[in-house]
Amino acid sequence: LYFQMRDQQQNIEVLRKKLQKHVQGYPIKITLPANIFGVKEEPEADTTPVIGSESNDPNQFQQSYNENSVPFRTSEDFINFRLLDADINFVCDEPTPLSEVQTSLNDFVSDLESTGCYDSVKVILGRPGDRPSSSTERQLDVILQEKNWYKLYVGGGLKQDQNSLLSSSGMIPKVQFETSASLINLAGITDITQFNYALDQTSTPTISLMHSRPLYTMFGGNLGDTILNMDQGSKFGFTMKATIDTLDFENIRSSKDHIQKLGLKIANSTTGSSSSSRHLSGSGIYSGMEWSLSHRDMVPRRHTTIPYQYDASPDIVAVSGPNLKHSILADFSLNGYLTDDRFQPTAGIDAFGGIEVAGPPGDVGFMKLWFSSMLHIPLLPWIHNEEKKNAGFLRRFLNGLASHTVFHGGIMKGLDFGGLCSSSETSVSDHFYVGGSHQLRGFLPAGIGPRAAIGGASTPGGDSMGGDIFYAASQSVSLPFPNAFLSQKKVRIFGFTNVGTLSSFSDAVDIRSFLNSSRVAFGLGASAALPFGRVEATYSVPYRFGLQDGRRAVQGGIGFNFG
Repeated sequence: LYFQMRDQQQNIEVLRKKLQKHVQGYPIKITLPANIFGVKEEPEADTTPVIGSESNDPNQFQQSYNENSVPFRTSEDFINFRLLDADINFVCDEPTPLSEVQTSLNDFVSDLESTGCYDSVKVILGRPGDRPSSSTERQLDVILQEKNWYKLYVGGGLKQDQNSLLSSSGMIPKVQFETSASLINLAGITDITQFNYALDQTSTPTISLMHSRPLYTMFGGNLGDTILNMDQGSKFGFTMKATIDTLDFENIRSSKDHIQKLGLKIANSTTGSSSSSRHLSGSGIYSGMEWSLSHRDMVPRRHTTIPYQYDASPDIVAVSGPNLKHSILADFSLNGYLTDDRFQPTAGIDAFGGIEVAGPPGDVGFMKLWFSSMLHIPLLPWIHNEEKKNAGFLRRFLNGLASHTVFHGGIMKGLDFGGLCSSSETSVSDHFYVGGSHQLRGFLPAGIGPRAAIGGASTPGGDSMGGDIFYAASQSVSLPFPNAFLSQKKVRIFGFTNVGTLSSFSDAVDIRSFLNSSRVAFGLGASAALPFGRVEATYSVPYRFGLQDGRRAVQGGIGFNFG
């Protein structure tokens, strides 16, 4: 009886797979425009039409939506533009396999939900088209559960400069009070207007006003049509943002930067254009360009008991003061799109980088270029329970072994644009900073590179001055955590060796001297992939270092890439 039941279950499984394969290959042609419905709550599951069923009453499904329908703000043209950019073939008369249509529609739904304007987006596929003679023609129903047109938030969070976090400039996150008011999707094109006010634990305020919308809606006539006709043109985003902020770098260079900034940004998605960092732009590939005009005032740390005296190195005091920065920046990030897991990859490649040019009418002038690449190679394929029984101890222990090769590099050069900028010397605020987890383990954030001879009370080893050229490379091997529960939660252990250096542009002219200044560290660590990033804890042994370098054996950090 047992063997009969087992054979019966195997036959059922074979039939299920055959049926699934048959359904996935079902030819289908979607008609345009789609039918758009707004609902108060998600429709019941049993109202979903069955794909390929000829007995469904087309009016039955229309009635089920209308019973729960509400007026919606979203433009129907906007939805249909997004569907056209979802790689669904509406033009060709030849039907498309259902599996390909489902993949494109899943991307369409994810893209709309990522805008933050909807509680849910559902796509119902299956109602027969208007031509009874076409058995493969199907209508598409898009059901939108929109969020309220306004949102008020009062709470707490952590203040951190996202770009500083990624470039290891050493800004320490601070607890802050946050409040915001948002106007959501008023024009029906996933537009968002948001005002933010935050106050950190030192009573330092941050104020910002931001408006984002699809790029094509900023222009009418031929220019707007040209943008729409580009590949994925309806997804391009445009954001205007004004910010008043203070960035605290007293723990690494005994100074704060007071910033008033106006920026305009264009990106390949509305989420990407409104994000403060390329790594927070979503799960897809990001590319963008930003123009900004910033008034910056670098203020040295004051002495705690003698207010009229600075608690900073003479080097920092000498370069302090206000300046005007006018720049254009273009950057990209693969965001783990070509890896098997964005935050805990074992196979694939990843990369990000950018270029920034600053010049007139600003006071500072420079060209800055940076690039990072990651290569992940599985060394031993994953074996499952049945195969483990026949494998030796060493093979079981090394199950899922992977190699990780990482390189970060950057270079900048000061420019005076024929005297239009006040100096060809690069600013401390724009320099590269190297060190910390996810970049150069075994060293503190901004722990290596040019330093002042002395520093303030918070930087006893000397104020970090940053540098114009750097590289950091690491080679790691990782495997799943030996514990089965933690292994299932994507926790891995790894061993690593990393090497890197940071220098001024003039000192890097001698390549041999630049490479001889490289710092080296090796060690062990554990990492876990969380929804918001990659968390790691490491123990490092700095093997080669400078006398003024900031070193730390035990470290922890949060990042967006395998550093």
